[in-house]
Amino acid sequence: MKKIVAALLCFLMILSLFSCRNKSIEDINYNPDNSTSSNASDNPTANNTSANYDSVLRVYRRIVDSYPIVNQNPRALAAELGIQGEENTEIFVDLYSSVMMFYPGRGESNGESPHYKIGCGYAQKDLNGDGVDELVLMNNDYYIMAIFSYADGKPVLLGNYMPRGSCWIDGDGLLHENGSGGADHSTNAIYKIADGGKELELIVEYGTNGHEWIEDVAYTIYYKLVNGEKKTITEAEYQALNEQYGKYLGSVAGAEATKKHSGLTFIFLYTEAEIAMEMFKAVLDGKIQIYNTNDTNNHKSVYLKDYKSYDSSLSLCEVKDLGYTYIDINGDSVNELFIHHGEISIFWYHKGAVYGYSPNIANEDLNDDGSFDWRTYSASFGYGESKFVLNGSEIQTEVLWRIVNDGEPNAEYYIGSRQVTQEEILKYFEDHPKAKAKYSKLEASWINKISWSDAIRLAKDYWKNFNIEENGYIVEVGVNDWAPSSVYVFIIRRYVIDHYSTFDEIWIDKTSGEAIIPYAPDGKG
Repeated sequence: MKKIVAALLCFLMILSLFSCRNKSIEDINYNPDNSTSSNASDNPTANNTSANYDSVLRVYRRIVDSYPIVNQNPRALAAELGIQGEENTEIFVDLYSSVMMFYPGRGESNGESPHYKIGCGYAQKDLNGDGVDELVLMNNDYYIMAIFSYADGKPVLLGNYMPRGSCWIDGDGLLHENGSGGADHSTNAIYKIADGGKELELIVEYGTNGHEWIEDVAYTIYYKLVNGEKKTITEAEYQALNEQYGKYLGSVAGAEATKKHSGLTFIFLYTEAEIAMEMFKAVLDGKIQIYNTNDTNNHKSVYLKDYKSYDSSLSLCEVKDLGYTYIDINGDSVNELFIHHGEISIFWYHKGAVYGYSPNIANEDLNDDGSFDWRTYSASFGYGESKFVLNGSEIQTEVLWRIVNDGEPNAEYYIGSRQVTQEEILKYFEDHPKAKAKYSKLEASWINKISWSDAIRLAKDYWKNFNIEENGYIVEVGVNDWAPSSVYVFIIRRYVIDHYSTFDEIWIDKTSGEAIIPYAPDGKG
């Protein structure tokens, strides 16, 4: 009975959520960063049936997009999506919770990186043999978040799941749900999707239903659902049911079983190109670090503002004029980020991280396809054009053409490594016209902030008329409970016998350089 009621509630919710509102899911203009709503149309494993789950996938993306937002209110998100009614909102909140609980990387130190979104996805398969696909929302470890069927021209939510109330799917398309409600309370149930896809049909349900005390000993109560009622059974009967139906209990084993037995093919919700662009945005906003491959010893991880090329003594936050552009240098539809700062630095995405490299070429030498011009001034004067080639976390160059000893009669012409005639190289130029790269002005909150060394100078200037004793010195104490992250904090301390006392404190605004005297907390003077 519980499942029938739940299925009816879900069906009523879907009728409202996906069709009967003033503004339907299909009408939502949700297209982040000009991306597509899903990869289903590009993936040959997505079956071509009459089921249209685009509206569900748009809502799914919107939920996933909200993950990094601190204290995201799912009810506010439901209102934003046009979901009306308390019952509908509650069911949406449950779906939101399922996605959040199985979000890839959840709980890891860098779990909020946009990279983890690429682990979100879904599968489409006809689970009950009626010729219409069901939609299974899951992550790439095959933890199932929710299952939808398609009936009467609408998506129908059959169930959403949590780690303590999980589901796995077997090769026959049956849904194995198991959950725990605390000590001696558990449920194992198997369902099939009814013809027409409107509800689930229970095959078997059994589990534990608390315990009873006999004298001072607690005995677990076992049950089996019969005609909608929990009937007490013996432990031996429970073990027999468990032997027959109780394989792969728990969310971890269930996910592995789904991957191995269900026949579902995972489809990424986001393309690698989308994830790369989100990673670049996070890099530009100073939210995640990059690997500076200029540091050949350890590929030091730094924020973009602290990035330096091989020869520059300035970090990017100290450069006055920065520009950027995106170019797909590998022809794989995934852009790379180019930043000019007097020279060029290249940033690319690879397996969850962004890498940076500075090849020592001038801004004006970069072409709009990512190739670049070069010249040599040795005894054999020459010039040519090369392109960058990405190889995982490394970057290489490849010569496109070159001319050596320009001027008759000693000129040599090459396309790649092949020597050619002057006529051939001129034809190559005609067939491969190039234009110079165009940059947009880079504007970010960290640009043109004063450096740490400048802040020290400003602090000393502020204190220049102050009598600093010989044993006084300036120290950085970083961001504390009362200091915002937008300032450098300096303290002049002097030692008094075996301890020190605070003598004076100053904050230097990281953007303006303004000296600020902070409010002194209790106990300081």
